Amino acid sequence: MQNPATKATNPSLYDLLGMPTSSTQESLQRAYRRLAMLHHPDRQSGDPSLMGQINEAWFVLSDPTRRSQYDQTLRKASFIGDAQHRFSARRKLGKKAAWFAGIRLQTLRLGDEAARSATQALSVRHKTPQSTYEELAASITQTLGRDTKKRIQQSRQAGAAPLDLALAAGLVGLNAYCAPFLRRSLREGITESDVHRAQLIDRMWDNLAHGINRDVEIRLGGNPRALKSLTGRRV
Repeated sequence: MQNPATKATNPSLYDLLGMPTSSTQESLQRAYRRLAMLHHPDRQSGDPSLMGQINEAWFVLSDPTRRSQYDQTLRKASFIGDAQHRFSARRKLGKKAAWFAGIRLQTLRLGDEAARSATQALSVRHKTPQSTYEELAASITQTLGRDTKKRIQQSRQAGAAPLDLALAAGLVGLNAYCAPFLRRSLREGITESDVHRAQLIDRMWDNLAHGINRDVEIRLGGNPRALKSLTGRRV
């Protein structure tokens, strides 16, 4: 099996596991476990950065639905013309696009988890039907997968570690959603739905930020405190 550390920059998720795209789920799992043992940070030879990339690869490839979506992206991104001199450049672009697609999928997953946790907690706290928050959460989470390349760049500039890029990109996306929402609400008048949406934004931010370095969170803008901006209160 190939050592993924020898692969080019922005390798495909299969490259990270040192396996071909035709691999079975069982062979991918064996490869992941072997690499996890080799590169785990607790080992003297461990590489935390590489381990993070390997974990991200396994997250996408371990789920049949996510793997199928990724494979489609990989095939489209890897399409090349017949001209031989363009093969290498297009191949690199394909792998890079596939890597970004993997980060996007992870960002959406993390956003969905943060939203589910937030809807449950807010429903109990405010004695509001959970469905009220769930309907609003869907419109928020679906925006977190946009502009992935730009948001990863912002996350890197803020100092996010490779393993935290998807998480940081989610926070960037949440802030990007919040700003126009607040402007519209303050301009057109605050509704009860706006209050619920603001509560969701604040709670989702806290849920996502829980897994990231505090200094990085601050450099990403910090919790937007949407509810306080609308009502002057924090809960």
